[in-house]
Amino acid sequence: MRPIHSGVLMLALATGAAAQQQNFFMVTNSTSPESVLLMNADNGDVLDASWINDQGASGWALVFPKSAIQVGDEVWVSDQNQNAVHRFAVDKSDPILSRPVYVGSITGDGVNEFDNIRGLSYDGERVYLTMWGATSNFFYNSVIVIDAASATVVDSWPTTGSPFDVQQFDGDLLVSGSSPNTVVRFSKTGQNLGTVVPTGVLSTAQQILNIDDNEFLVMSSLGLAQNRGIYRYNAAGQQIEFIPTSAGMDNATARGVAQIPGGGYLVSSNNGVYAVTSAGSGAYLFTQLVSGVGFNGHYIGRLTIGAPACPPDLNGDGVVDADDFFLFLQLFADGDMRADFNNDGVIDADDFFAFLSAFAAGC
Repeated sequence: MRPIHSGVLMLALATGAAAQQQNFFMVTNSTSPESVLLMNADNGDVLDASWINDQGASGWALVFPKSAIQVGDEVWVSDQNQNAVHRFAVDKSDPILSRPVYVGSITGDGVNEFDNIRGLSYDGERVYLTMWGATSNFFYNSVIVIDAASATVVDSWPTTGSPFDVQQFDGDLLVSGSSPNTVVRFSKTGQNLGTVVPTGVLSTAQQILNIDDNEFLVMSSLGLAQNRGIYRYNAAGQQIEFIPTSAGMDNATARGVAQIPGGGYLVSSNNGVYAVTSAGSGAYLFTQLVSGVGFNGHYIGRLTIGAPACPPDLNGDGVVDADDFFLFLQLFADGDMRADFNNDGVIDADDFFAFLSAFAAGC
């Protein structure tokens, strides 16, 4: 395993806003010993290859971890073969040396059990989970809704065949699937709002990444080599960019994707983890950061520890200005939990006035 060299990633740390934050990538690994790998999201260093693992575990196990996301002070990991979402408490004072502590698992609603679960997404109140499973299963081909506070299933609704991932997008949800290979938009109550990416393009569409509710990425994993890679779309489903990954990653099955500072992407696969950066003229440089020997990567999650040094600098550009004000208004109107400025778990007028006060004071 190798860290990202400084020449590969041009660090873009904003003065002030990012100074007190620690940003990490969490990459799931399904090769024994199965684990969640922790990377420094600002420079690409591998901090702990087995940050979450089941060595010495009692009553639970990692068999095929698929997705790892941050849910408040916890990390939730979906296990596709164990049919469970495992929960781990994170020590915010030292998330590296103090490894996450297992606190419990969610395996169903008490009557119906999970079967072949995959992607996870969190909106500040609820966690959304995709599941395929047996046709006889109650949750077959569905998005399962879990109340984060109580860690209990509160709803589910059918989706497209063999759903792989679910992602927040402009107040709704995007769901990728492989039967058919599409991306479909749903409301958070399960209303089908239409197909965003139709069939004929993607092949085994896996992780989705939301980019500021204006664009999104989809990782296409299988099919013809020339069709495997990172697809970038706008909100209307128009393709903006395609980065083929097969040749640059030794014909790997790429599954997870994240953005990296300075431009470019982090990609996880059965051949390890790669940084993908522009080489100009439509070419891309692939730098292997984690060897594929003993590593079979799936989805990439983000973990952020600590508060920004300048809370009203919402866009992290080191300046408190009108851009931050209008960004807050947008987040507030959308019900985005980043607008919970007083951190009381509710978005209301108190947050608006708290932001106005901080905005007027500046940094």
